[in-house]
Amino acid sequence: MRKLVGLALLLFSFTAYAADKATTPEIAPPSNGDDWLKLSSTEKLFWSIGYSQGYVDALNKIDVAAGPSSPCTALSTRTERQTSTYGKVTGFELVSGLEKFYSDPANTQIPIGSAIRIYLLQASGKDQTTIQELIETARLLGAEAARRPAK
Repeated sequence: MRKLVGLALLLFSFTAYAADKATTPEIAPPSNGDDWLKLSSTEKLFWSIGYSQGYVDALNKIDVAAGPSSPCTALSTRTERQTSTYGKVTGFELVSGLEKFYSDPANTQIPIGSAIRIYLLQASGKDQTTIQELIETARLLGAEAARRPAK
């Protein structure tokens, strides 16, 4: 009887483990437009909100770790002002901007961090010539990265 109960418990635990593995999604951040376009609209929104919050949290940790009057604090503050999405665009606006940016097939190899910076420059009214130069450079770098073998 004990062997039968033990066998039943073993089978039950294996079934529960297998079911957990089958329903747990693989979560990987998008690295470029190809990855971005594969996400659902909900995943895109959650990712953009998490990206914005994580970016600001990381910069705030630099402030805390470095101390209030260190050069790192000044660098962190300047970087946040120039590149953070926090307070500049909503999650919906960021998703919409990235959708529009990646709708051009030539942009799909551009890394998502570069796409966000380009979008923020567009949203802030930066001149179009500078933005186009950045896009062309990002396309070249993205294509080069795509040719490199995965590690």
